[in-house]
Amino acid sequence: MGRLSLKIKWILFICLLIAMAAVLFVGTMRYVETKQAISRLAPDVKKTAEIWSKEITTKQVKELMHNKNRNSKVGQKLEEHFNRLSRHESLITHGYIFGAELKNGTDTRFMAAPTALANVVEKNGVKTGDFYTQPANIANVVEEMKKKKTMIVSEPYTDDYGTWLTVVKPYVDERGDVFAYYGIDYDVQPYMDRQRKVLLMTGSVLLILLLAVVFLFIN
Repeated sequence: MGRLSLKIKWILFICLLIAMAAVLFVGTMRYVETKQAISRLAPDVKKTAEIWSKEITTKQVKELMHNKNRNSKVGQKLEEHFNRLSRHESLITHGYIFGAELKNGTDTRFMAAPTALANVVEKNGVKTGDFYTQPANIANVVEEMKKKKTMIVSEPYTDDYGTWLTVVKPYVDERGDVFAYYGIDYDVQPYMDRQRKVLLMTGSVLLILLLAVVFLFIN
């Protein structure tokens, strides 16, 4: 079989460029769509936190912060609340209540969580009312919540257990001070996996097309 003429090579080259541009465009659009889907989650996460947090009153949170007893009546009531939250909201890994005081810039008092999480935290030596070290980005979210005294949703972030959106809602006392917050961790790992899959597929196809271009001009 003879070598391709220069004209044919240029025609094939242009076709490959068009194909590369099309793949890049589609890949970019899919990536942007996934990012937008994550952004659209924020109102839903806030709505979920708003609905569920209404079940827990400022008085109950203050009582638990005072007695610091997981096994007290109010402690058990709040723990069961978060157990129900986990059962009914499939994409929520867990909810919790922490004190709003930031010790050393990152530590907040652990107050209540679903049984599974509370057991893990307790096993690690943190009991109700003890300080627990938050990731730096969540500490920043808590600080912002305290300043604005309103619900705040974090940017997506990744830790050892997955990728999350976290929403925090303040509890404000009679003096107008934020003394605790209701938090929810929303699992966005499926969305991030979709992003990675799009990037991997797009990159793979572009690499194949690029190799085809190189092969075309060395023959």
